[in-house]
Amino acid sequence: MNFILLLQDADAGRSWLSDNWLVDTILKGGPEIMVPLFIFSIITLGILIERLYKYFSVPSSEKANAYLNEIEKVIQQYGDIEKVEEHIKNGKGIMKFVFLRIIMRYKFLVEEKRPILDMRNGMLETADDSAREYLEEFLPVINTIASVATLLGLLGTIMGMISSFDEIAKGGKGDPAIVAGGISIALLTTAAGLIVAIPAVLSFSFLKRKMEKIVAKLEPFSNHFINFILRDLARLSTYKAMLITAFRDGVLNHDEEVFLKAKRVELNISEDEYFKLAEEVQKKLNIKIDLTK
Repeated sequence: MNFILLLQDADAGRSWLSDNWLVDTILKGGPEIMVPLFIFSIITLGILIERLYKYFSVPSSEKANAYLNEIEKVIQQYGDIEKVEEHIKNGKGIMKFVFLRIIMRYKFLVEEKRPILDMRNGMLETADDSAREYLEEFLPVINTIASVATLLGLLGTIMGMISSFDEIAKGGKGDPAIVAGGISIALLTTAAGLIVAIPAVLSFSFLKRKMEKIVAKLEPFSNHFINFILRDLARLSTYKAMLITAFRDGVLNHDEEVFLKAKRVELNISEDEYFKLAEEVQKKLNIKIDLTK
């Protein structure tokens, strides 16, 4: 039945496009200005929906704690950062994104043989930056649309008024009805620009506040994850790198012994951990050093 009515409208020389108020408004304001504004409004709405979905997909405190417990078990079971990374890659969402970035930074810092305090500060910085990067995605687009939409609407109004005054100048008459009609149509673009810009500004402000709350909520969990790595992985990896440097020439002199003992205290390396790491390093370097003296 609807199809028949549509055909009847077409036979009468009319179409649904010509009767659509939105299309009529776009044509009155000028497609070169109104069409981009319409596209901006669709983009803003799409980003708002996508960001809200991301924000409300952030795990609750209970789920985040359960996930951290899983990771801690993997660390205790394998004591290998590669196994931890593999486990995290099977996850999803913001915690996966942030934790993988922390692991990347951790590997880099271990290669540089940074002190534990430097490693902690660097990993904390990475956690905050990566959380904001994940949550801020597309927000600059909304902020830009808010500014551009207002300027674009104003540009359309100025162009429309210039065109209206040109027509008056050509006719040589100042009919108020003609002037008023031309200005009315020209002001449509300013109104349309504000209609797009105002929701964009409100959306940006709302999403920004929501983002800050989520970042603050995730901070303790990122700290716990970093503590797990530093406590169970970093200190051992760091000390192992120091052993490799000290054992490389196959001789352990007095200064190196003093240095290694001081670092054992600093990194809280137990005697069992020390001998286990020393054995691994000697096998790796294919050397034998007397550690009993």
